Amino acid sequence: MKSIFSLLIFLIFSNYYTAHKPKFKMERFGNVKTFFRSGFNFGDKTIESQEMKIHVIGKLSEILAKRLNLKDTLMIEYERSYNDKKLIILESDNSNYKVLGLNEGVIMKSNNRGLAVRIIDKNIDVIDVLKLVEYTILNRKKINKFLTTVDYNYSYRDEYKVAILANSDDFIQKILKKNSDLISEIAQSKILLLDNGGLRTEILWKNNEFVFAKSIKYLKEDNVYKNEYVSYKVSDFKYYLDSFDSSCILIFNDTNTFTYFDGREENTSSQKLDENFSDFYPFRLNKDKISNKILLIPFNNDGFYVYKINKKLLQKIE
Repeated sequence: MKSIFSLLIFLIFSNYYTAHKPKFKMERFGNVKTFFRSGFNFGDKTIESQEMKIHVIGKLSEILAKRLNLKDTLMIEYERSYNDKKLIILESDNSNYKVLGLNEGVIMKSNNRGLAVRIIDKNIDVIDVLKLVEYTILNRKKINKFLTTVDYNYSYRDEYKVAILANSDDFIQKILKKNSDLISEIAQSKILLLDNGGLRTEILWKNNEFVFAKSIKYLKEDNVYKNEYVSYKVSDFKYYLDSFDSSCILIFNDTNTFTYFDGREENTSSQKLDENFSDFYPFRLNKDKISNKILLIPFNNDGFYVYKINKKLLQKIE
């Protein structure tokens, strides 16, 4: 019976990881433009924290630009790196895309206006990027003086390099070590990242934390469910899996640890998987709960996991 069930799961999800393409996301917030590129592209229900961070950065940078009276366009580019490649560029007189072409060794032509903060790295921190944005705006007349020529390896092979103006790590670290009262104030802003409707999953960002919750704003004040739900806060995570009906969400802190959350305190639980999984490919949830259980299917389809919600019990089925 188990083998038949495993085969059924395999047939349902065998096409899930095929035809994988990078994810591109471009947004505009007033005079702030953001560009995000990542290899993590597995549908609208599976989102990595880096994608959500660049949205938060765009929103908060719009506030920052207004407070610092910036009238020009500010471009913020971030490409997710999956090796040791790292590059940071703070520049003026060019708000055109640049990270967009670097994967092919192409440096796109400058548009000779605006400012830019460009990052290629494995991970970004919202507050750190805001510090770079603030520094670039405040020092826009001289920011290009801090650029030096580096050989950027845009491929996995050493011979594929392109000379480009960028900032040194020492220079960037000096900026990040300084505190900013303005950024501390702006970081208090609440940003809605996901709203699946009444009594469905909701994600917010506030004070440098992600807040997972149940959306109760559609309920009347005298509704008996108004005070029954709790939230789950985390400073960072790898990716989340939203269930098909958005009744629950799994927050993966890393490749082997997840937290189950459905808004009820008694059900919130962290679970650790007993084996190593791909650092890149995420798990997949079945569409519907089976009684009080959910199914977790790993990338390699070598069996699956059954998680019993009320018992907080995780079991592997092979």
